[in-house]
Amino acid sequence: MTADDDAVDVILPTHARPHTVGYAIAAVLRQTHPRLTLHVVGDGCDEATAAAVGACGDPRLRFHRLPKAPGYGYANRNRVLRQSTAPLVAYASDDDLWFPDHLARALVVLQDDRVQLSLGREIAVQPPDRVDPHFFAFDWRLGGAGAFLRHWFTGPGVVVHRRTLFDVIGYWNEALLRFGDREFLSRARAKGVRCASHGDATLLRFYAAVWDAQYPQCSVPPQARFLERLADPRWCAALAEATRPGRRPRAVRRRQLTDFAAFARRSGPKFARFCYERWRSDGNHDA
Repeated sequence: MTADDDAVDVILPTHARPHTVGYAIAAVLRQTHPRLTLHVVGDGCDEATAAAVGACGDPRLRFHRLPKAPGYGYANRNRVLRQSTAPLVAYASDDDLWFPDHLARALVVLQDDRVQLSLGREIAVQPPDRVDPHFFAFDWRLGGAGAFLRHWFTGPGVVVHRRTLFDVIGYWNEALLRFGDREFLSRARAKGVRCASHGDATLLRFYAAVWDAQYPQCSVPPQARFLERLADPRWCAALAEATRPGRRPRAVRRRQLTDFAAFARRSGPKFARFCYERWRSDGNHDA
């Protein structure tokens, strides 16, 4: 990969997260890989969120304030993707935090011209201040069931792909209200797109289903503390080492089962609706 084809367009959609979006933006702009443009896609965002984005003041940031699109706003991110031109595309969210070398590690994988899509590893952050390097979705080895869990819980924040991927699978499915990231990756696998993972943890994930009820109780969102920790290479290295495969204590396995049961209760009905919407929406993701 040469200096001419390592530029990255980063897509960061946001709607109503003035309390976290500034930290997510800061994590993107602190990347060790400098050739990036951050497109913050304001999906009908409120004034407070727009003000938080505007306060960042970095020339690499482009703010696209658009009317609210249905669901999670896949139509708006497609609109920005069709306008942008960088040969590589990455995705961030308005409440998660990238490690400083997130893009750099993905670009190492994409040095192989046969690879179209690079995948990293997420680490879940649980209330009130607990990093979970053994989150069940990435720690269980259960054959096909384990692969399903990893695929289902792998969000777009760990995805970096070549822009030419859109020529193969199309853009984001605008007919879906949610879970478009899962459908996008499933479509890539179904088309036989060459994917590769570097296996390293490069994202702190603050699951909205867990954290949205917690933020009103926080004087400062946890992203503020963790953004500072991510600036310490030793802290990052220790956390990445903790994710390595190995035997886990029984206490860890019990916690994983509890977390799995909680996610199943919250997300089961949403998953059923997603399957129905995907069935109804076939063909709505063309380039």
